[in-house]
Amino acid sequence: MGDFIQPEENLDVRGKTCPMPVLLTRKKIREIGSGKILEIIGDFQPAKENIQKFLQKEGHQVLEIKDLSNEYKILVKTNSL
Repeated sequence: MGDFIQPEENLDVRGKTCPMPVLLTRKKIREIGSGKILEIIGDFQPAKENIQKFLQKEGHQVLEIKDLSNEYKILVKTNSL
């Protein structure tokens, strides 16, 4: 049970194509602030890489990336903006 991290916030970007998943991720992070655990769920694979690049560039901590059959989940801890 110890490895499971419960997200405090969720963002569903399924059905969205670039650049919307990154823009929605940025907006959500600004809304929730720093130190929060955010789970991002999407299904457009190119957006997964773009979201990861954005998170790293902005200094957020990517905790986990899961590839499921038709979607992905990214778990991130937000930093101070």
